[in-house]
Amino acid sequence: MPRLLFVCSSNRTRGPIAAALFQNAAKLGGLDDWEVDSAGIRAQHGQHIPDEVVTVLAEKGLQPLRIGVQFLTPKLIKMADLILCMTGNQEKELLTTFVSARNKTKTLMSILREDTDIFDPNHLSVEKYRACRDMMLPAINELVERLK
Repeated sequence: MPRLLFVCSSNRTRGPIAAALFQNAAKLGGLDDWEVDSAGIRAQHGQHIPDEVVTVLAEKGLQPLRIGVQFLTPKLIKMADLILCMTGNQEKELLTTFVSARNKTKTLMSILREDTDIFDPNHLSVEKYRACRDMMLPAINELVERLK
C-alpha cells in the first residue's frame, strides 16, 4: 500500500489540513489504496490541532485524521513513498537531514509547477485557515489525478 506523508513545521495546521483533504480527494478519486499521514519537523509533544483546523475541515465535511500532533521520525520518512512539504525550506531540511527522503520529497505546490510556499495560519484568524486550505486544494486535486 503506497504511503503519502505531509510535512510541516508543527503538525498543528497545514499538515493535518492537507492530510484530511488528500484522504477525501483520494477516496472520491478511487485511490482507496493510498495511506496518508502528516508530521511536523518541530512538533512538540502534547500539542493538539487548533479548533480552527477542525472548523475549516468541517466546512468541507471532513475532520482531522488525529487530534494530537506527530513528530517527524526517520521511520515515517523511510515508510513514505511520497513526502510533500509545505515550504521549500522544509524540503531542503528533509533532504539534508534524511538520506531516505531523497528522490521522494518535494513541495506540495510543486505539483502545480509553482514555487510557492503554503503559509502557516497558526494563531491567525479562521479566515486565514480557510485561505490556507483553499490554497492547497488545487494541488491536492491535481495530485490525485496524477496518481490515478
